[in-house]
Amino acid sequence: MRKLCSCVLVCLALGACSTAPTSGSNPNPNGNVSIPPSGPPLPSHIPPTAGPPPMYATPTDGGTIVAPSDGGTAVSPDQGGSTPDLSPPVTGLPAHTRCGWIDDPVAEQSFVANAAQFNAIHPKWWTLDSDGVTIDPAGNPDLPSIVQAAQANHVRILPLIDAGDVNALRTLINSPTLRAQHVAAMVKLVHDHGYAGMDIDYEHLWTAADRPGYSALMQQLSTAFHAAGYELSMALEPMGYDNGNNGYDYQVLAAACDTLHMMEYDFHWLGGDHLGPLAPLGWVDASFALAETTGHRDRFMIGLANYAIGTNYWTSAHDAANQCVGTPASMTDHMLTCPYDHYDAGRTMSCLTAQNGTLWFEDVGSMEEKIQTALKHGARGVTYWTLGDELPGYFSMVKKY
Repeated sequence: MRKLCSCVLVCLALGACSTAPTSGSNPNPNGNVSIPPSGPPLPSHIPPTAGPPPMYATPTDGGTIVAPSDGGTAVSPDQGGSTPDLSPPVTGLPAHTRCGWIDDPVAEQSFVANAAQFNAIHPKWWTLDSDGVTIDPAGNPDLPSIVQAAQANHVRILPLIDAGDVNALRTLINSPTLRAQHVAAMVKLVHDHGYAGMDIDYEHLWTAADRPGYSALMQQLSTAFHAAGYELSMALEPMGYDNGNNGYDYQVLAAACDTLHMMEYDFHWLGGDHLGPLAPLGWVDASFALAETTGHRDRFMIGLANYAIGTNYWTSAHDAANQCVGTPASMTDHMLTCPYDHYDAGRTMSCLTAQNGTLWFEDVGSMEEKIQTALKHGARGVTYWTLGDELPGYFSMVKKY
């Protein structure tokens, strides 16, 4: 969400995979070496979950997660069912079902041109400072063209706030004093700027010690936002299962938030040790099955990838399709031997290009397959990272859901 994230991306060269993967091939070479990035300039954070999420190992049994000494409540992996349900906002508005993230001028222009396609929008306008306290502007806060297009088309604005420094984020979540200050500052920010709410994109919390503080922060934000009539949404790391070694307690977060945008991309990421499907279908299925166990399945939305990755290269999904030499492959057997996990790949697009090697991306068909899988588990709607240069037919396809 982004995750997409504010992070420095280091790209690795792929030792093989010079042709589009098809049944019988295995684009998972060994012996990759680091080389300087090439291709177009790298964005500040693409994609939202850039970086290896350590969630692919064999699930382990429970065990108590010890809270930091300065605050938070100990959480055990098997305690989720006892999470109290927090009250929804008193906005009187229906839950939004079609939204997206804005991160650059191309995305801004797309929203202005297509605002009628959305009922909420999440421009990346704010970020947590490295001091773990201050909220800094990012992007183009309150850009008149975005605000005017949103107002004219009755689109709610819930700006995204991210945290580029995970250590600063940990400073925040593990201090009861700082959490209270942050919640008050967020409520004031929403009030002063006339937003409908905020979209929280606090990522890379991949230790068990992160869970108590992050759960406490989101619960406190929920209480304060809902008391003021504001919506609380978040960008959420997808997990096929939860072994507790992360900050994302689905039970707690689903009870606290009005909307949880499941970032179904970056299973293979720009700068990873090899390329492959951005979001294997089996991973999507497993993460929404986990979401369904929270009892709040209709608060989850699927987040789709509107981008392509290659070796040291990224572009939009639309541009990737235009670069293909010949017909793109829509199948791969890579997941049979992928070291991250062996989920079913589903429809997965890849192709050889003249200038940028093999690219992996989504098309409208693979996006729709993932939407249908999420809806099977009771999910509510669709978002994507990021707006701009949408694939032909994307908006008409999404309207069906």
